[in-house]
Amino acid sequence: MCRERVSILLSLLLCGSVGAGQFVPFVIPSQPNAHSLISAAAAEPITTDSERLVANGEQFRRGKERVRLWGVNLSFGANLPRREDAPHVAARLAAAGVNTVRCHHLDTSRWPRGLWNSRDGKTIEPEALERLDYFIDQLARHGICVNINLHVGRAHSEYLGLPKANRQYDKISNIFTPALVNAQKEFAGKLLTRVNPYRKVRYADDPAVAIVEITNENSFFMWDSENTLRTLPPYYADILRGKFNAWLQKRYGSDEKLRKPWSQGIKPLGPNLLKNSDFRLTDTGRNVPRQWRLEQHSGCKASASRQRYRSTDALRIEIATANDTEWHLQFNQGGFAVKEGQYYTVVFEAASDKPRSISCGVGQAHSPWANLGLSRRVELNDQWQQFQCGFVARAGDEDTRLSFSFGGSETPFYLANVELRPGGRTGLNEGESIRTGSVALFGNNESPERISDRMRFLAETEKAYFDDMRKFIIDELGCKALVTGTIVFGPLGLYAQSDMDFIDSHAYWQHPRFPGRPWDSGNWLIDQKPMTDYPQQATLFRLAAERLKGKPFTVSEYNHPAPLDSQAECVPMLASFAAAQDWDGLWLYTYSHSSDNWDREHMYSYFDIDTNPAKWGFMRAGTVIFRDGGIGHVRQFAHVGLAPPRQDTLASLAELHRKHDRNMAAIVADKAAIDWQDMLTTRVAVILSTRAGVGEVEQAQLPAKAAWSVAGDKGAYVASGARASVYVGHADRLQNASEGQIDVSSPEFVVVTVSALDNKPLRSSQKVLVTACGRCENTGMKFSADRRTVGRDWGGPPVQIEAVTGTVALPQGQWKCEALGPDGIPRFRVAMSKGVLKLSPEYETMWYLLTR
Repeated sequence: MCRERVSILLSLLLCGSVGAGQFVPFVIPSQPNAHSLISAAAAEPITTDSERLVANGEQFRRGKERVRLWGVNLSFGANLPRREDAPHVAARLAAAGVNTVRCHHLDTSRWPRGLWNSRDGKTIEPEALERLDYFIDQLARHGICVNINLHVGRAHSEYLGLPKANRQYDKISNIFTPALVNAQKEFAGKLLTRVNPYRKVRYADDPAVAIVEITNENSFFMWDSENTLRTLPPYYADILRGKFNAWLQKRYGSDEKLRKPWSQGIKPLGPNLLKNSDFRLTDTGRNVPRQWRLEQHSGCKASASRQRYRSTDALRIEIATANDTEWHLQFNQGGFAVKEGQYYTVVFEAASDKPRSISCGVGQAHSPWANLGLSRRVELNDQWQQFQCGFVARAGDEDTRLSFSFGGSETPFYLANVELRPGGRTGLNEGESIRTGSVALFGNNESPERISDRMRFLAETEKAYFDDMRKFIIDELGCKALVTGTIVFGPLGLYAQSDMDFIDSHAYWQHPRFPGRPWDSGNWLIDQKPMTDYPQQATLFRLAAERLKGKPFTVSEYNHPAPLDSQAECVPMLASFAAAQDWDGLWLYTYSHSSDNWDREHMYSYFDIDTNPAKWGFMRAGTVIFRDGGIGHVRQFAHVGLAPPRQDTLASLAELHRKHDRNMAAIVADKAAIDWQDMLTTRVAVILSTRAGVGEVEQAQLPAKAAWSVAGDKGAYVASGARASVYVGHADRLQNASEGQIDVSSPEFVVVTVSALDNKPLRSSQKVLVTACGRCENTGMKFSADRRTVGRDWGGPPVQIEAVTGTVALPQGQWKCEALGPDGIPRFRVAMSKGVLKLSPEYETMWYLLTR
């Protein structure tokens, strides 16, 4: 039981206005202790006769019971643990309250990191399937269901002998290319019709296989999708153009009927807004032309000079040093104005010594440097080409800039006659005809109706793909699992997902950035910004706006990556906000990437949470907060209609997409004047059609209360319900923000949760867990001076937490408190004083268990 206190005092690593924190080791063991006082109650095993998880309106249910899914991702080899490890992994997940795992990147790699054989990658490795079979059975024995991702990282084109797609993992191309769609169906058939020898049923029939996801983060409307679509290799471009022309033929029937609507809104070009467009004017001692600016970031170097190339006077851009980040080298001109809703055309000529690409964009010439409607990548060669790029300004701005970004290659290139003019729209161009199938998916300068038709075509094509895949999985394979497509990408992406069984999304706060080579483990940055300090930028409100009325809503990837100093805010903020919004499923990304490294005692990477106490240490509290409804939902709701009455729904969604891109929070604010503050007290769901409404609903327990404020650049977030409370923020703000419930003297940034483990309200609970943590670091972790990276110097074991010094006010009662070790077993008795719990580093813990 309790032992004598032995304080382990480590060096103080953070100075703050309140006080520096003290680090103590806190290694949560890879195998759960059967005597842990905080393990979740054993769940009922999922047998082959168990009730299936179903979508019932806006909720998941098994029989008459509502189910909230609370889980983690498993990535790559972590889906395929060795037989001796699988029972312990399942048991540890269950002890924390996890009731679902998402099997992610199963299809990406060859054995032993994935399903495909290690020889040629063309067939599935039998041992991989055997491991997966056994693991699913072990998870089911602990009441944990699985979400199987069918396509994440497989590039089927490589194994079919097709041309290489222009996006990793065949994304976008595999939505419309018949051979790639058929390959996805073939893989789904092989996996879902497999009989699990431990379960004696097909995956398709097993209640433990609760969800099937068609494809991960894949849409015509995803990040940088327009550049992908504009630069499709000929094989894929021909297929998509053929589908587009067939769609136009069905919609209009003739070129004459097409030309009329596409000609609406055509305007001639206006005056040039740029100065010194031909680069003739230069200042003495300065090679960069007057009015233009050459930007060089992160050690990248370039220069500019006037030269004649292939009979054309031009500006030659030479690159001495470039990394893989395109915007680290830019050539731009600012200082002009654009008007919201106005159409503009950028025209320029360009060439290069060897093939390369550059990007052209128009955005703010000041913080926050927002894009205003144009972001286009173009391919150059040694012949002059004229490019025309049209766009509608998403917002007006008096200080706008046109910028060419050209990092990623040291090949020199040439620019000439750069202009930006209002107007310039065209409709059906000369030589284009649906009769001959020659209408391009993109024109140079498009009329509003041409843009709308393209977006409608893409949305309908995408929806047809997902609907067809779902039908194949359910009808042809006989799969009884719930089926979802991919995450939401703006209003048109939401439309494409609208007939899936539920709606899903992903978000990361401060995802690592890689200024050089993508995913270079030695060259990455994470900005040290607590989300608590930036509510207007927070991930949570964007997620809330992506919910579709009438469907369950989930977030299947979420993280605040290590080594953020504020990463402990991740689990409590997500769990409490999701509970208040009444969402239906959450999966943290990711539990682990490894199949055989479960006994680590230090953090492994940005995302793995299995050995990160700042994440895993809060999972038990998150179980109470979200899975068990310890924080109820807010009473008020708002249903936001996206399409006005008597208007074409898809046309309205396309207009919203042109205006706001993928930003559903901006759309909700536009349509219903609901901002982030409103979402703290109002559950939000959108409706594709015209219906809308607001109101309140009755609920049996105390509704959620949430408050989020920033004062002096320091944030504080507080959420509470009948059986749990969450306190996140800077120590000197938490006492007032919590109305005296929390008083912290160190560390400077802290996260505290209070959760009832006996399913009773806090005021009458007899078993309460207090979880408290500041930062989390490995021993010997070496940060850069600005704490934005550790490179490859992650340090080693043991992982440490920044222990909290402060007090927590408790409900009235005769409380006894024990400080728990990382295994959930009492280590110290903690003295109580007049209903106040005193937190201290001397107890070497983040877990305080109170009983009465």
